[in-house]
Parts: sequence; C-alpha cells; structure tokens
Amino acid sequence: MYLQVITTMLVWVCSFGGHTEPRDFKQIFKNNWTSAERYVEKQRQVWNVIFNAFSVPADLAVAVVFPEQIRYSALQNIMETAAIKALYVQGGTRMANFSIGRFQMKPSFAEEVEREWMQTEWRHYYGIYFDLSDSMEARRARIRRLDDVQWQCIYLSLFVKLLYRRCPQLAKDTAAEQVRFCATAYNVSFKGSYGEIRGKSRKAFFHTDFMASSSTVYYAYPDIAVYYYLLLKHV
Repeated sequence: MYLQVITTMLVWVCSFGGHTEPRDFKQIFKNNWTSAERYVEKQRQVWNVIFNAFSVPADLAVAVVFPEQIRYSALQNIMETAAIKALYVQGGTRMANFSIGRFQMKPSFAEEVEREWMQTEWRHYYGIYFDLSDSMEARRARIRRLDDVQWQCIYLSLFVKLLYRRCPQLAKDTAAEQVRFCATAYNVSFKGSYGEIRGKSRKAFFHTDFMASSSTVYYAYPDIAVYYYLLLKHV
C-alpha cells in the first residue's frame, strides 16, 4: 500500500505544472527500468566518491543520467564508439558526433564542458586541465576519457558545477526542480539562459527506440529524471 501511494504521488508530481500527461515510468519501461536500477545500484559507491569530490549532490547527478541507463544498449554503444574512434579523431564533430558510454555523452558535449571549465579558477583547484586545440591528439584523448565511465562521472560533475555557476538562481528552486533543470540542460544543451533552459523542461524529445519512426513514443527526459529522483528520496 505504501509503495502504491508513493507511485501515485510521483505520477502526480512529475506531471504537475506542465503539458505532459501523467506517467508511471517504472511501469512504462518495465524490464529496462529494472535493469537500469540494478546497474546504478552496483555503481553508486564508486560514482558517489567522484560526485562528492566535486561537491555535487550524488542523487541529483544520478537522476540526471538515469534516463540514459534505460535507453543504453551495449551493442549500439560498441558500434558508435568504433565509429567515433575512426571518424571523430580524424575530423572532429563534423565527421562524427555519436553518443558514447553509459551516460551517452557526445564529443560535442565534452568539448563544451571543457571550454567552459578552462575559463574558471576551478581548473587550478582541482588540477584538471584540457587540451582545447583542434588536433588529433586532443580528440583522441577526449575519446579515451568518454570511453571511461569514471571520466564520464567527472564530466557530469563539471557540467553540474558549471550549470549552477552560470545560473545561480537555480539554487533557490526546489530540489525536484533543480533536477528537472539540470536534466533539461543535459538532454538538450546546457548553453542557454536560465529562462531558455526552463522553457524546454516540459518538451518531449526522449525515446528508447534504436531509430525513431512514425510509431516512436516520445517522453520528456526531465520527467523521467525527476520521477527517479523522487523514488530515491521516497518523496
């Protein structure tokens, strides 16, 4: 009965104030949701060490990338990583810009994070420096990082810190709305003003099909992230 009440509240909270229909994502995604939960539970101890090192709320960070765990396909990732290594290293994002790894990060995302990070004093505090040159060596190093889940945790941590730095008003929002905002920026693009990112937070761009078709069902990525976050917090 307690679990049913929680689920009902989650469905209501995740649909409140927007234009999306109420969703019980755990039931919608079924086995994929369960597999994603199990994977995250196994990794949380290692991931939390990284998030905590950057003073990033671990539950928020995990919720932001949880929808990607639902969609993740090992076979697809192997294919895309191979394509990236062959094309991105040679010609950059003009040649290839596929998603990589469990967090499904694109090289263009890493490039944006690196450029903004290198403009802050944090690069000295944390001792993390990136080669921003348009060279094969720099791109090859970036791919090696993106192909490593711990480095993806670092990229995610830098992304969250930079987002709060650029949009300080975000810290005044409720915890769930902070997750929604960060998830929106992660799914769409974290380049943009506070208002622009918030304006996209109810848009349905996310799907789990290998390739989109006329029958593809789209969801609002932030809705899934918030739903999962509230489950973690037991409302």
